Amino acid sequence: MRKCYLLIFIEILLFLSGCSYKLISPSEKTVYVDYFSNHSLQPQIEIWLQKNLKKTIAESPVFSLVNDRENADIVICGVINDFSRNPEFISESSQVIMASYKVRISLNIEKNGRILQKRLEQIYSLELTTKFRMDHLLDMLSKKLSQDIYCQLISDEN
Repeated sequence: MRKCYLLIFIEILLFLSGCSYKLISPSEKTVYVDYFSNHSLQPQIEIWLQKNLKKTIAESPVFSLVNDRENADIVICGVINDFSRNPEFISESSQVIMASYKVRISLNIEKNGRILQKRLEQIYSLELTTKFRMDHLLDMLSKKLSQDIYCQLISDEN
């Protein structure tokens, strides 16, 4: 009899482990990601950043993403001021193998009717493959930027 209950319990656990449930705490904050303007010379970085920031927040256990500004506890927007590349390693054939990317963003985080202005300035070093694709690079960099912005949000909550 105990084996039967144990097997049923294991089957229920296996069934529920395949489902994607998200437990929402009562203190969870809603976040709206507004427009990022691009004042750098790198086209489309703002599109990639906005996409990956939304994804990062949507996957967050602390925040939930909303689609309209009026229902948000926190609104994030900003200006990408600088996006520049500096070669770090160059091959014998004069091809850039590794480069550092300097990114400077002015963030506005609106919370409780107040606007907190933050500056995010980071340097990211990335290895560049021989089959270099700009969309892949922008995706990787914007994921790293999204994580840094998310850390800013977390630190503001504590």
